[in-house]
Amino acid sequence: MTSRSSAARQSAARLSQTAFRLVLASQSPRRRELLDADGYCFSVLPADDGVEEGVSHVDIPAREYVQRLAIAKARNVAERLCRNISQERPDVAPNFSEIDSRRPFLVLACDSVAVCHDEILGKPEDRADADRMLTSLSGSRHEVDTGVALWRVDFEDRELGIDVKKLTVFVETSVLQMEEISRSRLEEYLDGGLWRGKAGAFGYQDGNDWLELISGSESNVVGLPLEALAETLVKLFPR
Repeated sequence: MTSRSSAARQSAARLSQTAFRLVLASQSPRRRELLDADGYCFSVLPADDGVEEGVSHVDIPAREYVQRLAIAKARNVAERLCRNISQERPDVAPNFSEIDSRRPFLVLACDSVAVCHDEILGKPEDRADADRMLTSLSGSRHEVDTGVALWRVDFEDRELGIDVKKLTVFVETSVLQMEEISRSRLEEYLDGGLWRGKAGAFGYQDGNDWLELISGSESNVVGLPLEALAETLVKLFPR
């Protein structure tokens, strides 16, 4: 990590305590762990079930697809916050003090996919689907694209509704190389169940020695590009 990105990450974490109330629109434990590790103050309010179903990946690039997914999740949570912004929110209040009531909410939504041989690989539906994905990835170089949406919700939005002008979206890409995996090793991995809930059926954070990061951010592969997030927050909330 460069000194510049390290300084931005520290500044962004401080901003989450003074400039905005960060709300993570995800129930991913990995994204929570990443934010915790960087010292962010935040609460969790996942998007409603089924939000992703209205976003199609047909005939669009992976980068646009993850943007649309992130925006859909951020919109869902921003609208819910907006409807109740003047009320006590037991779902997000525990991490915010009373003096925070006039600070804007900032909804953070993310979605990641792996892309190999021009195929978008989301979360596997079952073991057979995970097997198919990993067989395709074996011995191949592939990308992990993460779409990030940040939607600001101010107090006045209680009356006016959410404002698309307060939406910031970006995509980060990391490139990985997966070595060829033997059938016996693949079966062992599938038996362990670590593929569940992970784009491309693998988790870089699981310490698999058959994965090598070629370029991009490690945290992006896990599901939240901390460096790009921090730099964006510092620009959105200059001190």
